[in-house]
Amino acid sequence: MSSPRVTALINTYNYGHFVEEAIESALAQDFPASEMEILVVDDGSTDDTRERVERYRDRVRYLWKPNGGQASAINLGYVQARGEIIALLDADDVWLPQKIRRVVETFDRQPACGMISHKRWVWNMDQQSTIEDPDLPILSGSFPPTGTDLLRFGASSTSGLTFRKSVAEPVFPIPDSMTLLVDAYVQLLLLFLTPVAMLNEPLFKYRVHSNNLFHFGEGDATRVDHKLRATRALIGESRTWLDAHGFDTGAPELSVFLLRFDLIERESQFQARGAGRLEFFRHLELHRKVYGPLWTRRYRAYRWLMSYVALVLGYRGFEKLRSRHGQGGASLQLRRHLLPAGTAESLSP
Repeated sequence: MSSPRVTALINTYNYGHFVEEAIESALAQDFPASEMEILVVDDGSTDDTRERVERYRDRVRYLWKPNGGQASAINLGYVQARGEIIALLDADDVWLPQKIRRVVETFDRQPACGMISHKRWVWNMDQQSTIEDPDLPILSGSFPPTGTDLLRFGASSTSGLTFRKSVAEPVFPIPDSMTLLVDAYVQLLLLFLTPVAMLNEPLFKYRVHSNNLFHFGEGDATRVDHKLRATRALIGESRTWLDAHGFDTGAPELSVFLLRFDLIERESQFQARGAGRLEFFRHLELHRKVYGPLWTRRYRAYRWLMSYVALVLGYRGFEKLRSRHGQGGASLQLRRHLLPAGTAESLSP
């Protein structure tokens, strides 16, 4: 294969028990096999990943490297990719069969577009359930650094991200400090380089399992700390890149957008160590100030009420209440009814 149209780039680390399903989902695409290569980058796995991938050696290129984190794996894949379009796939996720065809069709209709993402199914292995994730705002077009436009943007996870290799060149190599959250880093910076498109349909299944690095329950101090460090790296490296490329991160509109990521970092800190009543209350009030311009009057009132409920209950009490009544219950339904369509949030009490 000399010049495939698309590179399916699968990054993996000790996910031998999942990687075959990811590869099979790439092989099953409703898209000409002659126009797509499948590249697996193994970030130093010590399990049976190599043996499992070798079964597909007629259709898959396999690259092993010493363990260095997600950024280093995707950097290698970016350099080795022969396709003009790179579609990322985490080894524990699976694409739906129409994924690549739908993405390529969109690129063809919108030749100026440099990045495409889309919705996902959330596939919970423990609960044996699959539901459509409703939280990704579907926004397309060019996004200048204005606070309102940028605050509406919601990043897809890795397996929902596809971009033109040439457009993404200024973003690579991704800093090695980005051991996680590479998807958020790439999507955030590409907003400043190219028009983007988001498809209002789920085209992959995000697997929720016991080893997810970002989807886990309370009390997992190791993963909470990992998430906190990854979030700090995302904030710092994004600011560094924007400054280096002539964007004024001190400008009011852009500083408000970056404050969104500071809020996410603070939420990770709360997960790690908890929060005092006043500290958490002030955090919710700042969150309301940042996102308030996007909300309806009724939703602003709802969030104001939630801030004072949190002040009474404290952080842990409020989180228990949210966990008990917010996941699929009346509270979540009320929130979705009041929250305007196309609004991304970093906190969902």
